[in-house]
Amino acid sequence: MIRLATVAIFLAASFALTGEAKADSVVITTGTVSVQVPPGQTSISISGPQNFSPDYFNSEYAGPLSTSFGFQNITQGFGSLSLNGLSASFFTGSLSFTNSTLTGSVTGYASLNDIANNSPLFTVTFSGSGVLLSTSTARTFTVSSVPEPSSLFLLVSSFGVAVPYWKRRSAKD
Repeated sequence: MIRLATVAIFLAASFALTGEAKADSVVITTGTVSVQVPPGQTSISISGPQNFSPDYFNSEYAGPLSTSFGFQNITQGFGSLSLNGLSASFFTGSLSFTNSTLTGSVTGYASLNDIANNSPLFTVTFSGSGVLLSTSTARTFTVSSVPEPSSLFLLVSSFGVAVPYWKRRSAKD
C-alpha cells in the first residue's frame, strides 16, 4: 500500500512539474498561407524566430473562400508544429490575413490527453507582413520579411559612401 502511495505521489509530482513553454508574439519571416475552392483546401507553411514553424494541409476544407479560418490536426488535416525545439503532436489555431498583414495564434499539445485536460505545451500568437494574391478560386498570402533596423542602416550608409565616389568619377570624365 505504501509503495502504491509513493508511486501515486511521484506521478502526481511529475505531472505538476512538467514545464509549459510559452512564447511572446512571433513575427513571421517567411512562408505562405492559402485557401482554395474547389477543391476545398487550406495550407499553411510559415516560419519565424524561436524556431517557430507551423506546417499544415487540409484537403477537406468545406468553408467559403475567405481570408480567415481555423485549423487543427486532431480530426482533420495533417501537419507539424514546433517552437524552440519542442514539437507538438497535436495543435489547434486560427489565422486571418488582409492585403498586407497576417495574424493568428496556435496552441500545441503533446497528446490527446493534454487536449482533454487543457494542458498545452505552448501557445504562440504570430503576425507578419506580406502580399495577398486573390483570384476567383484562391487566396494566397505570401510573407515578405522586413529588414531589421541595423540592416537597413547599413544599406543606407553604404549609399552615403558610394555617392561621393560616383560624383568624383563622373567629374573626371
